[in-house]
This record gives sequence, C-alpha cells and structure tokens, in this order.
Amino acid sequence: MAGRKAHRFQTFRTRIRELPFVCKAAIILGVIVLVRFGSSYPLPFVNTDYMRMILGIQGLAFLNTITGGSMQQMSIFALSISPYITASIIMQLMAVVFPSLEELQKDGKTGQEKFKRITQAVAVTLSIVQSISMAVGLGAKGLLVSYTPAAVIAASVIWSVGAIVLIGLSMFLDWMEAGSGISILLCANILSTFPSDVFLLRDMFVSGKIPAVAVLNTVLIIAVFLAAIGICVVLASTYLEIPVTNSRKMPRRLDRSTFPIPLNTCSVMPVIFASSILNLPIIVAHFAGIADHKAASQVIRCLTTGEWFKLDQPLYSIGALLYFVLTTLFTYFYLDIGFNPYEIADNLKRSEATIPGIRPGTPTVEYIREVSTRIALTGNTATTLLILAMYAVCNTYGLGTLSIAGTSIIILVGTVIEERRLLASMAAVRRFTKQKKG
Repeated sequence: MAGRKAHRFQTFRTRIRELPFVCKAAIILGVIVLVRFGSSYPLPFVNTDYMRMILGIQGLAFLNTITGGSMQQMSIFALSISPYITASIIMQLMAVVFPSLEELQKDGKTGQEKFKRITQAVAVTLSIVQSISMAVGLGAKGLLVSYTPAAVIAASVIWSVGAIVLIGLSMFLDWMEAGSGISILLCANILSTFPSDVFLLRDMFVSGKIPAVAVLNTVLIIAVFLAAIGICVVLASTYLEIPVTNSRKMPRRLDRSTFPIPLNTCSVMPVIFASSILNLPIIVAHFAGIADHKAASQVIRCLTTGEWFKLDQPLYSIGALLYFVLTTLFTYFYLDIGFNPYEIADNLKRSEATIPGIRPGTPTVEYIREVSTRIALTGNTATTLLILAMYAVCNTYGLGTLSIAGTSIIILVGTVIEERRLLASMAAVRRFTKQKKG
C-alpha cells in the first residue's frame, strides 16, 4: 500500500512537471492571487494599528516588505515566507558548525534536495514558534483586541497554518519546475508594496505642484527608478570570463573556451542575511519590552535604515557601516559554503582542461578561490553602495524606507534574473530531451 501511494505521488509530480508552460503560468498566477487575497484581510480580533506602529516607526519596514504587507495587516498569512527565510539563514549557519550538513549541501542534486527538505522542516517549526510568540508576547501588549486564552490559541493556530500553507505552496511550485516557489512568492510580496510607494511619491512631488514642476519631478523619479533597476541588472548579469584551454577534442590542437564567474556570485543572500540580522535586535527588544529604554532606543535607531545619512543626526549612520560590514562577512561566508573551487578544478582536470599559466591541482584551486573572492567582494561592494545610496536619497527627501528602493529592489531584480536563467535552462533541457527522443 505504501509503495502504491509513493508511486502515485511520483506520477503526480511527473504530470505536474510535464504541464505546458501556459498552464504552469496560470497556476502560478492563481497561487499569487490566492496568497495576496489571504494577505490583505486582517483577522477580526487583531489590532492592526499596533502592528502598523511597530513596522512603520520601529524600523521593521523590510520585514513588512518581504511579507507583502501581510504582517502589517495581521492576516491569515501574517508571517508569509519570513519563517522560511529565517530557516535558510539558520541552516546556512549550521552548515558551518556541522560538517555533515555542509557535505549534504554540496552532494549534488540529491543532497541539495535533502538539505532543502530539512530547511522546510525547520521553517515549519519556526512558523509555529513565531506564531505562538506573537500571540503571547505581542498579544499582551496590544496586538490582540481581547487578550484571552481563546484569542491567543486562535491566532497561534491560524498564523501557523497560514505559514505552513505558504511553505506547501512553494513546494508545489518547485515541483512544477517553473522556478523557485519561495522566490516567486517573495517577488510577489515585494511587488505588492509598490503601489503605496508610488502614491507616496505622487503626493510629495506631483500633487499640488504647478504643471511644469509636476512633469519635471515625474520624469526625474522615473529616470532615477529606471537607472537603479538598470544598475541592478548590470550587477546581476556581469561575469568575469576565465579562459580555459582544452586539448581533448582535437589531437595536437588546443580548443579554447571560458567559464564564467558572476560578479554577483552570492546572489542576494548577503543582502537578505544582513537585513535580517539588523532586524533581529529590534524584534527582540520589542518582545523583551525594552524598546522604549534609552539605550535600547538608541541602538534601534542606529539599526533603522530610515535614520541613516541624516545630517542633523550623523551618529545613527553607524548602522549603515554595520550593514556594509555584515554584507561583506556574509559574502565570505556564502562563498565558503556555496562556491566550491575544488569541484571546479577537479572538473577541469577530468575534462583535460587547464587555465593558461596555472598548473592543474592546488594552484588551480587557489587561483579560482582568489579570483572568485575578488569578484564576489567587488560585486557585493557595488551592490551595497547602491543600496546605501538609495537609502541616502530617500532619507534626504524625508521619504523613509521605500519598497521600490534599497534592499527590496536588489532582491527583486536579482530574483527575477535568477528565475529567468532557471526557466531558460529548463527550456533547454526539455528541447534536448525532445530531440533525443525524436
């Protein structure tokens, strides 16, 4: 019986993968609509003004952005995919502490699938823990309209189930092989916050202005926004081509090619890690009830992006320096666990390929490590400086933290480009399979 159920499950997954792209696109759109609908309506026994105050004033705007406003609304999907992001960070850190996890992560597709399942299990656990913590900790401070055992249990169960459903939906999107489910939901969340930012910009720079000024401001806003997206695209699409000489194909003739190392080697992970770490003390301070204490409030302001680069209070810009340091440290960290120069050097050796001027073996490993580290740090520096520049512009004009600027735009563009590459790779595999069968 168990074998029959497993066979049916595998058949279901196979049929999902073989769906036409139009059907997959329709399913993805339906999932996004469902998630956004469930994220927009607050629970009747929740005080949304309390959570709006926390997310808006106390520097947790990034958390509101990645949840697509669902945490501010305290809806069914209040936690959104934040437990999965937290679980990913924990698992990446645990991979350094426990060698078995690191080996699993580097053990090809099978190992990565197991690592992903463990991450999902940790995310489910965190969903339950975070839901209970919010209902008990923040509920007593004003989050729940009526702080009763029934309200606490109801909120804990609803928020836990909502987060688990989103994890399940992301797994379903993964099965379709139409991209990463978590990335798709993350992009949808970020995009859902854009309209409110557009209205804010309109009210500040267009409404009530004379026509000439309104038109000029509109053009400048669009130009800055497109320039930021263009820079993000360049950063995510730039590669350093390492020349490779291959002597296997033609005797007595060298075949020259290259293998690329992306400028944005670590993708958006250092940015997400750093932003999450900066938000952690703020969350802890609120749960511990010390956010209003003088020392704690000063630390919170340093960690709040909306307080950076203000000329009348330069001390709080220390948080920007901390943000830069964290992204740099996570770049080193992510390179260590996500980029394997030994494997690349071994693959080159197996294919009888060499890097001109570099001996095979250890010298090749060291060369690849040095080059990848240099290019990754360059990409991280450029990315972080762009984010800080956008924060500086927003804070100079009193805009606070916009979802169409800063960290969120980097995440959005990087994720879209990764999804595009993944879909192109899958399409190429399907074409090759069809040609082979034909």
